[in-house]
Amino acid sequence: MNYSFWADEAYISGIASQLVTGKYSILQAFNALSYQKLYVLVLATFFKLLGISEFTARLPSILIFLIGIIVMFFLAKKLSNVYGGLLSAFLYGFSHLNLAYATQAKPYAAIETILLIILYLLTNKKINHLLIILLCTIATLLHSIGVFIWIVYFVYFVLTLKRWNVGTLFALFLVAIIGSILILPIVLSSIGGGKIFLYNNSYQLIKLFVYKYSFISTCAFFGYVWLFKKHKTLSIAILVYSVVVLFMAGFRAYIFNIRYVLTIFGIIFLYFGIFWAKVGEKYKKNFQFDGRSIIPIIVIIILYTTGYKMVRWPQAYYNPNIDKYGDVQIANYKNFYSRLKKQFPDYKNLYVINDTFDVEYWYFGRYSNAYFMKFTPKPYKHHTANAMIYGSLEDFKKIMKDHPQGLLIMEDWESFLPEDIKQYAKKNLKLEIRVENLKEAPDDPWPLALYSWGSP
Repeated sequence: MNYSFWADEAYISGIASQLVTGKYSILQAFNALSYQKLYVLVLATFFKLLGISEFTARLPSILIFLIGIIVMFFLAKKLSNVYGGLLSAFLYGFSHLNLAYATQAKPYAAIETILLIILYLLTNKKINHLLIILLCTIATLLHSIGVFIWIVYFVYFVLTLKRWNVGTLFALFLVAIIGSILILPIVLSSIGGGKIFLYNNSYQLIKLFVYKYSFISTCAFFGYVWLFKKHKTLSIAILVYSVVVLFMAGFRAYIFNIRYVLTIFGIIFLYFGIFWAKVGEKYKKNFQFDGRSIIPIIVIIILYTTGYKMVRWPQAYYNPNIDKYGDVQIANYKNFYSRLKKQFPDYKNLYVINDTFDVEYWYFGRYSNAYFMKFTPKPYKHHTANAMIYGSLEDFKKIMKDHPQGLLIMEDWESFLPEDIKQYAKKNLKLEIRVENLKEAPDDPWPLALYSWGSP
C-alpha cells in the first residue's frame, strides 16, 4: 500500500498534505482543484489523524469499498434472495477491477458505493429523500463524475410522483437550490460546447463490456430484463443513468478511462448475482438440494477457480491496467524522485524542467522552474506551479542558454513532453537516472528518465 502513486493520486494528495502542514489554506486548496474538493478534505483529515503517507491516502477508498461489499449484499438480497446477495457481493469484492481502484487514493470506489447505497434506499417503501439528496451532493463534491448520480434520483422521483405535498415541494426546492449552485456548473462544464459527439470511444466501450466482460455483461443483461417488470421504476432510473454515463465516457471524454464507468460495473455485478439467483429459483425442483443455493454457489466456485476477472489470492498490487493498457500511468515516481534527491542534494536550488507538475510536490517537495507540454502554441503561466509552460524546442534551447546548468525530467512514453524535445535531450544531454517501471508491476513499463546539462 506504500508503493508509488500515479500522477492523479500524487496531485490531490500533495494538495491535501500542503493543507495539513499549513502551506495551503482551504481556499487555496480549493482553487488548486477544479474538482474533488470534498475528497481533498477527506485526505487531509486522514493525514491529520494517521500521518502523511501513501497508505493513509489510500485508506479512505479501501474502507468505503468494504462498506460497498456489504451494501451490495443487502441490495442484491433484497432484489433476489440471500444467494443472489452472496454472489453479487463476491463478484464485487473479488473483482480485480474493483480492487485496483479501491486501492488508489482516488474517490472512484466511494462513488460506486454511494450509488449502491442510493439504489438500496430507493427500494424502501418509505424513501428518505433528504438522505439521498445528501448522498448525491457528497458524490458530486467527491468527484465531478459523481454529479450523474443525481439522474438516478431525479428519474425515480419523477416516475413515482403521484401527488404534491409539503415533502415533495421541499425536496424539489432542495434539488433546485443544489442544482443551481452545484450541479448545473459541473454538467455544463462536462457537456461543453460544439458538437454533441466530440470524440468516439465506442470501440473501447464495446471492447470492454462486450468482449472482456462478455459473460458477466450477458448474464447481467438478462438479470436486468428478469427484474424489470417487478421493479420497473428503479430499472428505468438505472437504465437512464447508465446510458448517460456511457454516452459521456464514449463521446464526450477526450480519452476513455475505465474509472469513468466504474459505477456501471457495480450495476453489472448487481444484476449478475440477481440473474443466477433467479435461475436457481426457476430450477430449484431439478436438484436434490435447493437449487436456489446450489446454482449461485456453483457460479462462485467456477469464477474463483477460473479466475475470470477475479483475484484469487491477496496481492501486493492490483494493476488497474489489466483491462485496458494505459488507463493509469503507473510510473515509479517514488523511486525516481528518491534517487534524484539523493544524487542531487541541492535539488531545491537547481533549475528543473518537467512536463507535468502533478507528482512534484508529493515526491519532490517543490515545483519545477518551467514546463514543456504538447499543443502549447503560446507560452503561458500556470497558477499552481507559478511557472511558465512552453511547447517548442526553440524555447527549450533558449532556457538552456540562459541557465548553464539544469535538469530535465522526462516521462519517456507518449506523455506531455514534446517528442522533438525528447529526441534532442537523448542526443545532447547527459542521462543521469532511468527508472523503467513500478516494482510491483514489472510487465507494465512506464519509464522515467533524468537528463542534465552543464553538470549541475
